[in-house]
Amino acid sequence: MKRYDTTDIRNIVIVGQRGSGKTSLAEAMLFSAGRTTRLGSVDDNTSNFDTEPEEIKRCSTIHTAVAWAEWKKKKINILDTPGAADFAYDVKMAAKVAGAGVVVVSATDGVQVGTEKAWATLQERGIPAAVFISQMDRERANFADALESVKASLSRQAAPLQVPIGSEQDFKGIVDLVSQKAYLFSEDGK
Repeated sequence: MKRYDTTDIRNIVIVGQRGSGKTSLAEAMLFSAGRTTRLGSVDDNTSNFDTEPEEIKRCSTIHTAVAWAEWKKKKINILDTPGAADFAYDVKMAAKVAGAGVVVVSATDGVQVGTEKAWATLQERGIPAAVFISQMDRERANFADALESVKASLSRQAAPLQVPIGSEQDFKGIVDLVSQKAYLFSEDGK
């Protein structure tokens, strides 16, 4: 295994409400970085993070799982935390070693109590965080409403870096506001 200097290692904690898509985001990060050759899924029991029998049975994360990927010559440790309130201690422990956080908010539900608690944990520890609005392909997905709930509940300073193209069955891609480029998904989803 390749050895990394400690200055080249980053820990990113992924937090949010149960069912918001944290593990799916973590799977996508592994896949996009080329660490896996397939996109793992909680729903079809192919997740690289939810591997314990009880997690597979529940289709839900019950303990923090760690996987890593290399990105721009840095080792990125991805800490996928549970979203259920019963496992809030895991979020606190993962946040102790994290240098950055990603707060996942479902486009169908917006910010929920678990999201607020996870955000508060990151804020208490002074951890910089980005918000990722997930599940734009789901029925009732509404980016504008989800963003407004982020601004109302987490930070009035929240501003999108990317916006979706379409929603629900018409979700086709994203517009990156920084690079001013649109990225469309291929028909087969790859």
